[in-house]
This record gives sequence, C-alpha cells and structure tokens, in this order.
Amino acid sequence: MSLFLKLVVSCLLFISFLLSAHQRSESYSKWTVSEKDGVNTVNVVFTIKLSVLSRLEGGLNKDWENKISQYLITALEVKPKCVRKSQPRILTSLENDFIKVSWTMSCGQGTLTIKNNAFFNKDATHSHIARLILNENVIPEKLFTDQDRTWKLIKPDPSKGENSENASFTDYLSLGVKHISTGYDHLAFLLGLLLLNQQISRLLLAITGFTLGHSLTLGIGVFNYIKPISSFIEAFIGYSIIIVGLEFIIRKARPNSSHLKFIAFVWLIFISFYFFFTKANHILGLFGLFLFTICYLNLIKRDAAYNISLIVTSLFGLVHGFGFGGYLSEIGLPDERLIIALFGFNVGVEIGQLFAVAIFILIGLIFSRLSPVKPTTMTPILASSLVALGTFWFLDRTF
Repeated sequence: MSLFLKLVVSCLLFISFLLSAHQRSESYSKWTVSEKDGVNTVNVVFTIKLSVLSRLEGGLNKDWENKISQYLITALEVKPKCVRKSQPRILTSLENDFIKVSWTMSCGQGTLTIKNNAFFNKDATHSHIARLILNENVIPEKLFTDQDRTWKLIKPDPSKGENSENASFTDYLSLGVKHISTGYDHLAFLLGLLLLNQQISRLLLAITGFTLGHSLTLGIGVFNYIKPISSFIEAFIGYSIIIVGLEFIIRKARPNSSHLKFIAFVWLIFISFYFFFTKANHILGLFGLFLFTICYLNLIKRDAAYNISLIVTSLFGLVHGFGFGGYLSEIGLPDERLIIALFGFNVGVEIGQLFAVAIFILIGLIFSRLSPVKPTTMTPILASSLVALGTFWFLDRTF
C-alpha cells in the first residue's frame, strides 16, 4: 500500500472517530409566562433524551436525576429578580428515552431575559430549542447555540409588522438546514447513495425517492398518526448506512463471494447475545432486520440492475423521516403554526441535503483529478468506512 493511500485510510478512520464521538446533541424546553400585578410567573419544562444526556455526562451515576435537575436550575438564568417557587419535578421514561425537569419561578416586572448555559460547556455543538407562551400568546421558537445563549422575551407587535408565523417559517427553515448539516448519520447515508449511484440519472432518482420517503413520514410523525419507538428508529438509521456500504461492496465482489454467509453468521451471534444478555426489547425488530438483510443482499447479488436498490432507498427514506419527525415532536409545535413550521423545516432539510450532495460531488471531482490513487481503489475503502461507522451507531443506539 502506498504512503498516500495509508494517509487517506488514517484520515478516514480519524474522521470516523470524530463523527462517532460527536453525534447530534440537542435538548428542548417550554416556557409559560403569565404577568399579573407586576409579577411574572414562569413555568419551565426542560426535556433531553437520556441517550444524549448519558453521552454528555459520560454515563449516569448514582442519584443522577437530582444532580441533573440542580444543574439545570443553575444553568438557566432568568432575570430580573427571579425566585424559584417550587421544587423541581422530575419525569423519567426509559422506554421513550427522555427525562423532563419542570419548576416554577416568580420574577420581577419588566422584560424577562433568559441566559441558557446548559450543556454548552460539555459540548460546543449542542443546540437547544425553546418554545414560549407569553401571556397566552405563542412566540416564535428560539434556537440556542454555544454562540447565542441569551433570549429577551419580547412579544411581537403586529402594528410594527412583526408576524410570528413568518418568523416561525424562517426559523424552522434555518433549523432544517442546521439539522441536516449536523446530522452526520443522514449525511453518511447520502454519501452512501452517491457511491451506489454514480450516474446522474440514478442519483437523481435515488435522492428523489429518499426525499419523498422522509417527507411523508416526517408529516406522519409530527401529526402523531404513527409514533414509532425512537430508540429503535435511531438504531435503524445507523443500520441503513451499513446496508448501503455493504451493497456497494457486494456489487463489486465476485458473484461466488462468501460475504452473505459471514454476514448471516455475525447476525446470528449478535441476536443470540442480545436475546440472552439484555432485556431484548427490540428482538422482533432486530430479527426482521436480519431477514431483510439476507434477502436483500442475496437479491442484489443475483440481479445487477439497480431498480430494487432505488425502491429500498425510498423505504429507508421513510425511516429517516421518522427520525426527523421525532425531533420536531419533542419541541411541541403549536397547532396554529404546525403546517408552516413543518413546511419550513422540510424545505430547510432539502436545501441542506442538496448542498451536502453538491459538496460531496465537488470533493469527489477534485480528489479524482489530484489523487494518484484510482477511484476503483478508494471507493471500497470509503464504503468500508461507512459500514464501520454505521455499525458503531447501530450498536451504540441499540444498547
């Protein structure tokens, strides 16, 4: 192996490690503020996924619930002159993978200001979505980041042309772009689609099918017509990356290769371990993935056409859409702005996807012209990296 190729492989492994260590980090809150006799009563409900919290904290140790609630009360600073009126109430759901912490404050008269320092010192890429109801008026949602931690709670003034619905569309369009740009699992899947569909016509069909699939389930998830198990959906998204990487490898391998036997053996060992050494909450889903994997990879091994691949890409789009839908459901969108916010978020996701695909293609063109290594050598390495990265996400989210 040439020195250049060794450097490329090392870079891919390093990038894979970084992506593994920096999965999407998000939290959510709902603020209800009512003013009476010069006093502002503020109720706060803070929500974060347990899987995200565990990564931020490096594990959940003894008495972690009380420690987290005290941390949140300290990290969320509200002015002017706010005094906590109640002890924090904690609701934890292991099945739905979240913890909610709520408390009530009494604040002085004037414009309230929130400074959110929660978890940004633990992860600079962390983002927080806050929803506000101010004197029974719904205010456009606020996106907190490490660079933007302060929020003045000012009610929109219609006489000045301020419109909460338009602001919400813009905010959610920006949020959709940010969500796809930091959604490394979704970006990895798009990269896998590019590997499989290097002809422009097939690539356009694959991206269109993926877009239609996730747009459909995004709406279904937000409207709560179907509420899938979020932890299994997140694991499934990781597994979709494994499949696209494996499909590329198997299509390039000899027809009589033994990949399927090895994959079936590994799957049987994994399911046996999962059944005997865990609570086996997702055993039926995992068994279904096992059957799908063997049948699908056997089909593409026997059929060189890409038609079945395009259909499965659309089906994977349905799964990714549930992931997007679960994200929006956590925020708790107001009914009166649900359609506009959903449309804005979906447009933002599509803009982010097209921009990501354009960047991938540009990098590929530059690399093919400057690299002394042939594309036929690099693409299997890239596909193998996707399999490794997807396996990490799949195992991490399954357990």
